[in-house]
Amino acid sequence: MLWILLILMPIARERKSKFTASVREKLVKLLDDRASQLKVNRSEAVAEAIELWLQKQAEQEEEAYFTASAKEMNQDAQTWNVTTTSSCPRTWE
Repeated sequence: MLWILLILMPIARERKSKFTASVREKLVKLLDDRASQLKVNRSEAVAEAIELWLQKQAEQEEEAYFTASAKEMNQDAQTWNVTTTSSCPRTWE
């Protein structure tokens, strides 16, 4: 997740790139209306949307990783419990 934070950190005089994207007309109208209300231009609004999308993707990847790790740890703990439960009585015999 650190890489995403580094990408999103503003850099003074960072070069900008132009690109073309095809989106629904209604979405562009909503974007332009809201950007106008907030006194930002379309490019600023789109850049922020991209940053938020990238951050969300990174968070989802991180959550999936930790969920998988937790499941694996839980399975290991259950295996350990079965092993110790079955071997413990033999120790006391």
